[in-house]
Amino acid sequence: MLGAWLSSPSRRGEAVAAKSRKKPESVPPSAADLIESLRDFGYTLSTALADLIDNSLAALASKIEIVVDPSFPSPHIAVLDDGLGMDEERLVEAMRMATIGPLAARNTGDLGRFGLGMKTASLSQGRCFTVITKRRGKAEPSIRRWDLEHVRTVNDWELLAEPTPTAEQYLERIHGSKHGTAIIVEQLDRVTFVNLPETMKATALASVLDDVRRHLGMVFHRFIAEDGLIVRLGETAIHGWDPYVTELSTRLPTEQLRLHSLKGNIEITPFVLPHHSRLTDEEHERAAGPYGWNAHQGFYIYRCKRLIVPGTWLNLKLKKEEHLKLARIRVDLPNTMDAEWQLNVMKSHVAAPSALRDDFRRIAADVRRQASDVYRVRGERQAPTQNKPERFVWCRQSTRTGVRYKVDRTHPVLKSLLHAGCDHDRLLSEVVTLIESTLPIASMLQEHPKAIDGSVPNEPPLDIEVLVDVLLHTEQHFIRTGMRPEEARKLVLSSEPFVRFKSEILDRVRSRTNDS
Repeated sequence: MLGAWLSSPSRRGEAVAAKSRKKPESVPPSAADLIESLRDFGYTLSTALADLIDNSLAALASKIEIVVDPSFPSPHIAVLDDGLGMDEERLVEAMRMATIGPLAARNTGDLGRFGLGMKTASLSQGRCFTVITKRRGKAEPSIRRWDLEHVRTVNDWELLAEPTPTAEQYLERIHGSKHGTAIIVEQLDRVTFVNLPETMKATALASVLDDVRRHLGMVFHRFIAEDGLIVRLGETAIHGWDPYVTELSTRLPTEQLRLHSLKGNIEITPFVLPHHSRLTDEEHERAAGPYGWNAHQGFYIYRCKRLIVPGTWLNLKLKKEEHLKLARIRVDLPNTMDAEWQLNVMKSHVAAPSALRDDFRRIAADVRRQASDVYRVRGERQAPTQNKPERFVWCRQSTRTGVRYKVDRTHPVLKSLLHAGCDHDRLLSEVVTLIESTLPIASMLQEHPKAIDGSVPNEPPLDIEVLVDVLLHTEQHFIRTGMRPEEARKLVLSSEPFVRFKSEILDRVRSRTNDS
């Protein structure tokens, strides 16, 4: 039987293959070379610090301090927090490269993704970093350090357990606290201001720190505003940036989408920001954000309240355009959809899942249209309010050759003047036509966008007393034509610009009535 089995060509081939088959080989990466590669993900100082703050927030920190010290002989960066801290075993695991991978389930609110953030962010700026941490109930802090020169010397994944002389100055602070963590980054070789001449260093450092303040205030603005998080850069507290100008913008209804039944909801809240004419110069500049008005239009993607992308039209093939800059849409994602949204290592890029693109395109189209209306039309751009005007002073008309803007002669105030039954009716109508025909559209289109606010520079706000006078005059006209007084007042108050000041106008009318 055995001879017959071996006489088969296929059986003989299997026997030879089994005899020559080699055992699998382990090919671990070169520790020094792999770490050098991990340094080049593309972090800036601002994005690296944001990743380190993610770790502080995951540890439930309420106060975070950032130190950027360019002075020799020990220039360094440090991030200190009052979070829960770690014991020795947890610290060693946290220092492991990719300690918790992207496939692992994470706690709600965990800002991690690949288990690389603390390591890659720190090493992107310097060749050595130390972590000093203390958990509640522990008498002594735990210390571990990655030092690239040591790793290159031994060519192994060896952690050091002693602080550097620079890190020692933070040891006492952590030791004296009940709990907390300090991350100290040294041997800074990627920070631009370190190697500059002294005459240039101060200016470069100021520019870098300004970028850091603006970036962190943008990324963590909801933690600062909603949770009372305190982040200090040196002695200065970082203020959160409100991208939605919440007090002045129109907030549209929130919508919830589901990608998978077990992965939670995606919550979408659109905002249409006010036109520049409704903002002071300071408000307008602040609302522009770190990258400017046009760059910040579109979807704002948050993951557990942490801002990932500050304005994008995603992968929907939609362009960022000047007349759409007032459209900003908040999107809240849970941390259970990272793979579907293609979240990258630096947590700076996402792409809408194909199953949701039609919904996002629909939402984008609606908000873009409303934002364009506010930007383009003088009357509508003075809105939006929750009580949208039924009549605007200017109306848009499409023709075969293009678009033109005409004064709306059905506007209650204009109608009361044009049909007052006096000798000047025809002349007034001709004056309105003259204004329409001489509107300098060509010149306006060549002006800087910020200058086109439809008003005289430094013009004072509308006088409520004047609006009251116009209201009373206009409603009397309609009462004389047979309209009931309440209908006449409602008609005028539903028009531009009265609708924006409805409560103030009615208060003044009641005050006049009481005085009389």
